Amino acid sequence: MAADSARTVIANLVNDVMIDTAPHGYARVMAAVTPRKLWQANPGDCVVLLAPCDHGFRDYVERTLGLDLTQVDIVAPEQIRGVHALDVVADLDAADRVAARPTLAPFVVDAAVTAFAADRDLRVHPYQFGPSAATLAAIRDINTKSGFRRIASGLGLPIADGGHARTPAALTRLLERFLADHRAAIVKVDRSSNGSGTVVIHADDPVPLDRRVHELAGEPPYRACGWVYEEFLPFDAAPSMEMLVEESGVSEFYTCDQRTVDNAWTGMTTPAAPRPPYDDLLLAARRIGDWLHDRGYRGIFDLDGGALAGAHVVTEANVRRTGGTYLHELAQRLHGSASPVNWRADVRRGATRMDFHSAAAAVARAGLADPAAPARVVLPVDTLDVDGKWRYLVTGTDASSVAAAERELIRILELC
Repeated sequence: MAADSARTVIANLVNDVMIDTAPHGYARVMAAVTPRKLWQANPGDCVVLLAPCDHGFRDYVERTLGLDLTQVDIVAPEQIRGVHALDVVADLDAADRVAARPTLAPFVVDAAVTAFAADRDLRVHPYQFGPSAATLAAIRDINTKSGFRRIASGLGLPIADGGHARTPAALTRLLERFLADHRAAIVKVDRSSNGSGTVVIHADDPVPLDRRVHELAGEPPYRACGWVYEEFLPFDAAPSMEMLVEESGVSEFYTCDQRTVDNAWTGMTTPAAPRPPYDDLLLAARRIGDWLHDRGYRGIFDLDGGALAGAHVVTEANVRRTGGTYLHELAQRLHGSASPVNWRADVRRGATRMDFHSAAAAVARAGLADPAAPARVVLPVDTLDVDGKWRYLVTGTDASSVAAAERELIRILELC
């Protein structure tokens, strides 16, 4: 890669756009997955991580991609750090290494990355100039649950019945009224992600409402930004539309059906299955994309929705790269120009006692790592010591082969 096209990939998965103050457990899990950023790397790049990655994992990435990682400058702490990536850069005195590339490619465009870029005269991908203060404000606004509801409603998009409360007392009072007319409510911290701080409260819950709210509000990170409550709907599916906003306009990046457990995202199947609200959700995503485009946003975002009984609602927009962005890029990278790319990914516990590298070897012995196979398995990051879970990607050019390979992987890893 030419020096003027090299980037620094910033794994700022812990940031104040996604969550105001990250609880320790959330920050640790988010930091632990950052070695997956190596799948984005090209020769000449720098990659800033929040966790160490051992030589065995580097070798696995090299074998899978055919990439020489000695040509990639890896900035990584010796232990998992649940902090902003630029704090790791400062602690390791690596600012000059980061600034040696002309472009920063962050996970989230936030104020810290933008300020660093301005100070070092670097470009923030994919912006030519900026982003501006107004763009940063729009990103922060739509990444809150209440901001998204206000913006989506203003654009004429369907949202679940609900509201916003700034204090525990107000949340208790409003929920009492809401649950008099609704069977259940899903309560979400206003600025949060990945299901952190999200609970479902049923009207017939034997635990008193004020106690449930007290438990929810007990974590200091959740006290300042308030909560959104919405009718808890029995979705048949949770499709998501991931879009790309460029100077020329808004286009589809990929679509998926999300997999969730306890209201938290775990994985996805791509592309999304055609359903009656599919076209409507894609139009809704374009409308959100146009709103972002008008405010100067450039880059990836997704629009999540819920489908039920032929109808749908939109639930949130993640205006950043997502857990699926790098997976889709990796699937495309593995298949070259092959189209369409089908893939499945998930995060699950397994009964096997194999470690990461033994599992990768077992996958290879089963023929699931062969580039010539109709479907291919990649274990994109090792978090077994942190959360005890396996993370996997199964990708191919036809859905049936991908499904069959996933079933075989489930058998090998004894996934739950």
